[in-house]
Amino acid sequence: MQDDISDLKGDLYSIAEVLGRQKTLYLVSHCPRYKVEKRQGIGQLLLYVPKLKNFDLNHNLVQVLGYEDAYKLSKHFGGELLTLSQCKQIILKSRNIGIKSMLQQGFKKEQVAEFFSLTTRAVCMVASSI
Repeated sequence: MQDDISDLKGDLYSIAEVLGRQKTLYLVSHCPRYKVEKRQGIGQLLLYVPKLKNFDLNHNLVQVLGYEDAYKLSKHFGGELLTLSQCKQIILKSRNIGIKSMLQQGFKKEQVAEFFSLTTRAVCMVASSI
């Protein structure tokens, strides 16, 4: 089954064509934010993908995605600086689905909160929106 990537735009869409939707969103959630001068907000997400000849096991992409997926990115986008969108709404929606699923499976609210690095209160708020 192919992931639905129609809600992803720009470079994210291109990455999702290579890695799939879930791995792309995981990558976005682990990218460092860079502050741009004279702009407010939490910053841009910039991702440098090394060329294959400069690709090594110590690169951040390998640490986040694993060797195979990082290699695929390097093969397709090697040497490029990609600008990624924050995807806050998409990531929060996926997180909330995960929280609800874990609660339905019988996990305690405290366990779910620790897993998602949230407070118990935040987990209760998500659970009440079922």
